Amino acid sequence: MTSKNINIQNEEYTLHINYQKNDVLRHEFNRLCREVWEFDFEGYYQSGYWGEDCILYSLFKGDQIVSHTTLSIFDLTKDGQTIKVGQLGTVMTEPTYQDKGLSRFLLEYIKAEYATILKGYFLFANDTVLEYYPKFGYTAIEEYQASISVDSTQKSHHSFEKLDLNQPESLALFKQYVEDGYTYNRLDTKNVGLAFFYCYATYDFSFRESVYYSKSLDAIAIFEQEEEEITIYAIYQKDHTQQQLSDIVNACAQNEAKTILFAFAPTLEGATYKLYKEDDDITLMVTDELISLLDDKQTMVTSLSHT
Repeated sequence: MTSKNINIQNEEYTLHINYQKNDVLRHEFNRLCREVWEFDFEGYYQSGYWGEDCILYSLFKGDQIVSHTTLSIFDLTKDGQTIKVGQLGTVMTEPTYQDKGLSRFLLEYIKAEYATILKGYFLFANDTVLEYYPKFGYTAIEEYQASISVDSTQKSHHSFEKLDLNQPESLALFKQYVEDGYTYNRLDTKNVGLAFFYCYATYDFSFRESVYYSKSLDAIAIFEQEEEEITIYAIYQKDHTQQQLSDIVNACAQNEAKTILFAFAPTLEGATYKLYKEDDDITLMVTDELISLLDDKQTMVTSLSHT
C-alpha cells in the first residue's frame, strides 16, 4: 500500500494505491462501487485470489473516497507477440466531486507511473463518456464475435464434467490450468486473478457453475447453454502443442445445441464473425499502440478479461 498527499486545483486529497488489505479503506471503496456500479469487490477479496495485477488507485477526502480507477495488468499475446498492457475499469467519482479534474489526474498518474512498463491501454466506456476518453488518446474499436454451427452428425467420444470449486482438489486443478493452460485465443489476455474473479468469487454474475473439466481432453472449458445456443467463455488446455479445438467444441455441444458462440477470439477456421457489443451502450476503446492488434474484424476482448 502506498499513500500520498496530492493537490489538485488547489484542493488537498490523499491518493491511496493498492490498499485492498486495509479493511477501512476497502469498505469505503466498496461503498462507492455499490452506489455507482451496483456490485463491490468484497467477494473477490475474500476469495483470496486478488492478485498484484489488480491495482486500486483512489483519491480520498478525509475518510471519504471521492474518485477511483482500477488498473488491471495483462500479458497480451497475439500472433506470437506478447506485450504487457493495462485495462482501466471501475472508473467513478462522487457526484459532488465531479468536474474537478480528479479522473483526469488518476488517468495521467497511472500512465506516467507505468510509462516504461505498459505498452498500451484499453477500457470499456459507456455512451456518456465516449467523447471524454479520446482526450487521453483512446480510440473506439469495434469488436467481432465468432460463431459456428454445430454439426449434429459429429458425436464426441469425449465429455466434460462440472467442477465443484468448493472442493480443494478441484480448485487446485482449476488454478493449475488457468495459470499454465493453452487458450486457443488469438488475442490472449492473461490475467489469472480475473479468472478467479469471474469463476470463483461469489457474485450474481459469476461463472462458478459453468466450469467443466475433461480428463480425456486434458482441458477445462467455461461455457453456458441457453436453449440451442452455447457460449464458450474460455478454454484452458494443459498441452500447448496438441490442436484439438474441434474436439473440445464438440464435447461441449452434446445437448442438442445448434450454435456455438465464442466469448473470445478463437483460433478457428471457418467461423462466422458478427459485430458484437456486450451491452448497447458499451464501447471498447484503446490507445494507439493497440489499434493494429484489435482492428481486424475478427477480434474481441475475452469476456473474462472485462473490468
